[in-house]
Amino acid sequence: MQPFLSCGKEMAFLVKLGSNYSTMKKFLFLFIILFNAVIYGQEPYESNQTHTYDQVHDVYTALVKKYPSKCKLVQFGSSDYGKNIELFIISKEGHFQKEQFKNKSVLMINNAIHPGEPCGVDACVKLAKDLLSNDSKLPSNLVVGIIPMYNIGGAHNRTCCSRANQNGPEEYGFRGNAKNLDLNRDFIKADSKNTRTFYKIYHFLEPNIFVDTHTSDGADYKHIMTLITSQMDKMNPLLKEFTKEKLNPHLFAEMKHADYDMVPYVHTIKNNPEDGIMDYLETPRYSTGYTNLFNTISYVTETHMLKTFKERVESTYTFLDILIQYMGEHTNELIELKNAADNNTAQLKYIPLNWALDTSKFDWIDFKGYEAEYIKSSVTGQNRLLYNHEKPWEQKIKYFNRYSATDSVLRPDYYIIPQAWQDVIIRLQLSQIELKRLTQDITLEVEAYYIDDYSTVEHPYEGHYLHSKIEATKQSRQMLFRKGDFVVSTNNKYAQFIVQSLEPKAVDSYFAWNFFDAILQQKEWFSGYVFEETAQEMLNNDPKLKAEFDAKKKEDSEFATSGFLQLYYLYKRSPNYERTYNLYPVVRFIGDFESSAIEKAPLLIYGS
Repeated sequence: MQPFLSCGKEMAFLVKLGSNYSTMKKFLFLFIILFNAVIYGQEPYESNQTHTYDQVHDVYTALVKKYPSKCKLVQFGSSDYGKNIELFIISKEGHFQKEQFKNKSVLMINNAIHPGEPCGVDACVKLAKDLLSNDSKLPSNLVVGIIPMYNIGGAHNRTCCSRANQNGPEEYGFRGNAKNLDLNRDFIKADSKNTRTFYKIYHFLEPNIFVDTHTSDGADYKHIMTLITSQMDKMNPLLKEFTKEKLNPHLFAEMKHADYDMVPYVHTIKNNPEDGIMDYLETPRYSTGYTNLFNTISYVTETHMLKTFKERVESTYTFLDILIQYMGEHTNELIELKNAADNNTAQLKYIPLNWALDTSKFDWIDFKGYEAEYIKSSVTGQNRLLYNHEKPWEQKIKYFNRYSATDSVLRPDYYIIPQAWQDVIIRLQLSQIELKRLTQDITLEVEAYYIDDYSTVEHPYEGHYLHSKIEATKQSRQMLFRKGDFVVSTNNKYAQFIVQSLEPKAVDSYFAWNFFDAILQQKEWFSGYVFEETAQEMLNNDPKLKAEFDAKKKEDSEFATSGFLQLYYLYKRSPNYERTYNLYPVVRFIGDFESSAIEKAPLLIYGS
């Protein structure tokens, strides 16, 4: 009864607070939670509460003290908030070093990237306790790495109400981090310290499977758990076959057996689920889009926001528990698959850059929904959507889950990056890409891009003016490179990441995220009254140019009435025009370097 006596002291303290009703009410509520936890062993989620950062740290610290031979809590690096991001490692055999993971499969779980969606935080606390207290639940050939709380700044910005569509918990964190970034849009651009610490953790673990835990928004339906599988057509074919034919069927079947009838993430193709759903295309800005580039089978669990917090936590726990048992039973196969996929990636000839949904192909899946009705809103007077819980339905719906590559590139042997572009070089090094640098000035025949066209968002998106619909022309040309310029080989298991980052037309390339925007501004111009004589001389000396110039005046009325446009047309064809305008600085090189021409590059410090 000692714990109860301790609670009695808490109650005595509450009596002293009787004059302050609101404060007493708050402490009384906390007392009830404490009483339930001590006497009945309840977790906070069972009382519609979620752990704070400090609480979750204390839980994992206590587990290390209780089970020191089977778990370890590692401070891996800072967040933008200033507090460290931690990794909790569970290993039945006490293997906590990277070199000890060789014959084990590795599961990495990331929690609270959106702290208002904390199902995974509480599910992993329960999971860790159960794995450590019950040897039969923890496979000896598996390492589990848990990030207890990733978005630490957002986790400390706790309120009751920022998730307007969500049913609990009573208080939770905020989506934006300390820099107001959505960290699940930061994985390729790495603007946050959080992402750079994630890189360290991810490449330390090199997981076979990665899970990012979330809570959904969107349509209303019966299912508690939905799942985003990293889009399979983007996967290495070996991993795609395994995931499609073995792993996913097992996960969906076992979740159904556990009374959590799971469906793919409800990303509706029109307005409502009955019209069909489609795969979510998670590009490299997202966690699973990033990890998939390194041949990690990747998932996002998305529990339904209108279900109770208890249901959401327990369904997340169940999914992770099923996955862990499967990994323990298939460790050798998972290890062999990843090794084979890595070897296959190093030999890829063509690498896709962009994808589009194929609406001509779909599967039929069983779905449990509610009838969607449109009724007049008492607020706006307009039609509003209502999911009628009194009219549930179960039927097959279309699941559009095929994507086709819209363009791809022949993988070069190397990319060469001028040393001026350190922001890009640092990001490659943070993702464990080995870089070389030139030991002397050298002239090479390379493939270079000129940026022809692009679209840009009108307002900032995650701190950037993101480009899309990028058009570029590739040219072969002789170029001089300087001693110290960086060389990136693509003949390795990181080829997909390297190509997706450095090819300008790729959806989440460094060019798309504005790291090369300086090339898009013309630096030198002309004064018309000075250039006029040069322009006339060009037309007099080049009949072909004059014919093209006259034809354009006839075809283009705006051009015909604009003196500036006509002079600029000729200026661009003159020796005065700057040839580096819109010239993408990263070039492709087909061939090889003499061993003396390149050396290992030093690690750059950000801002150096």
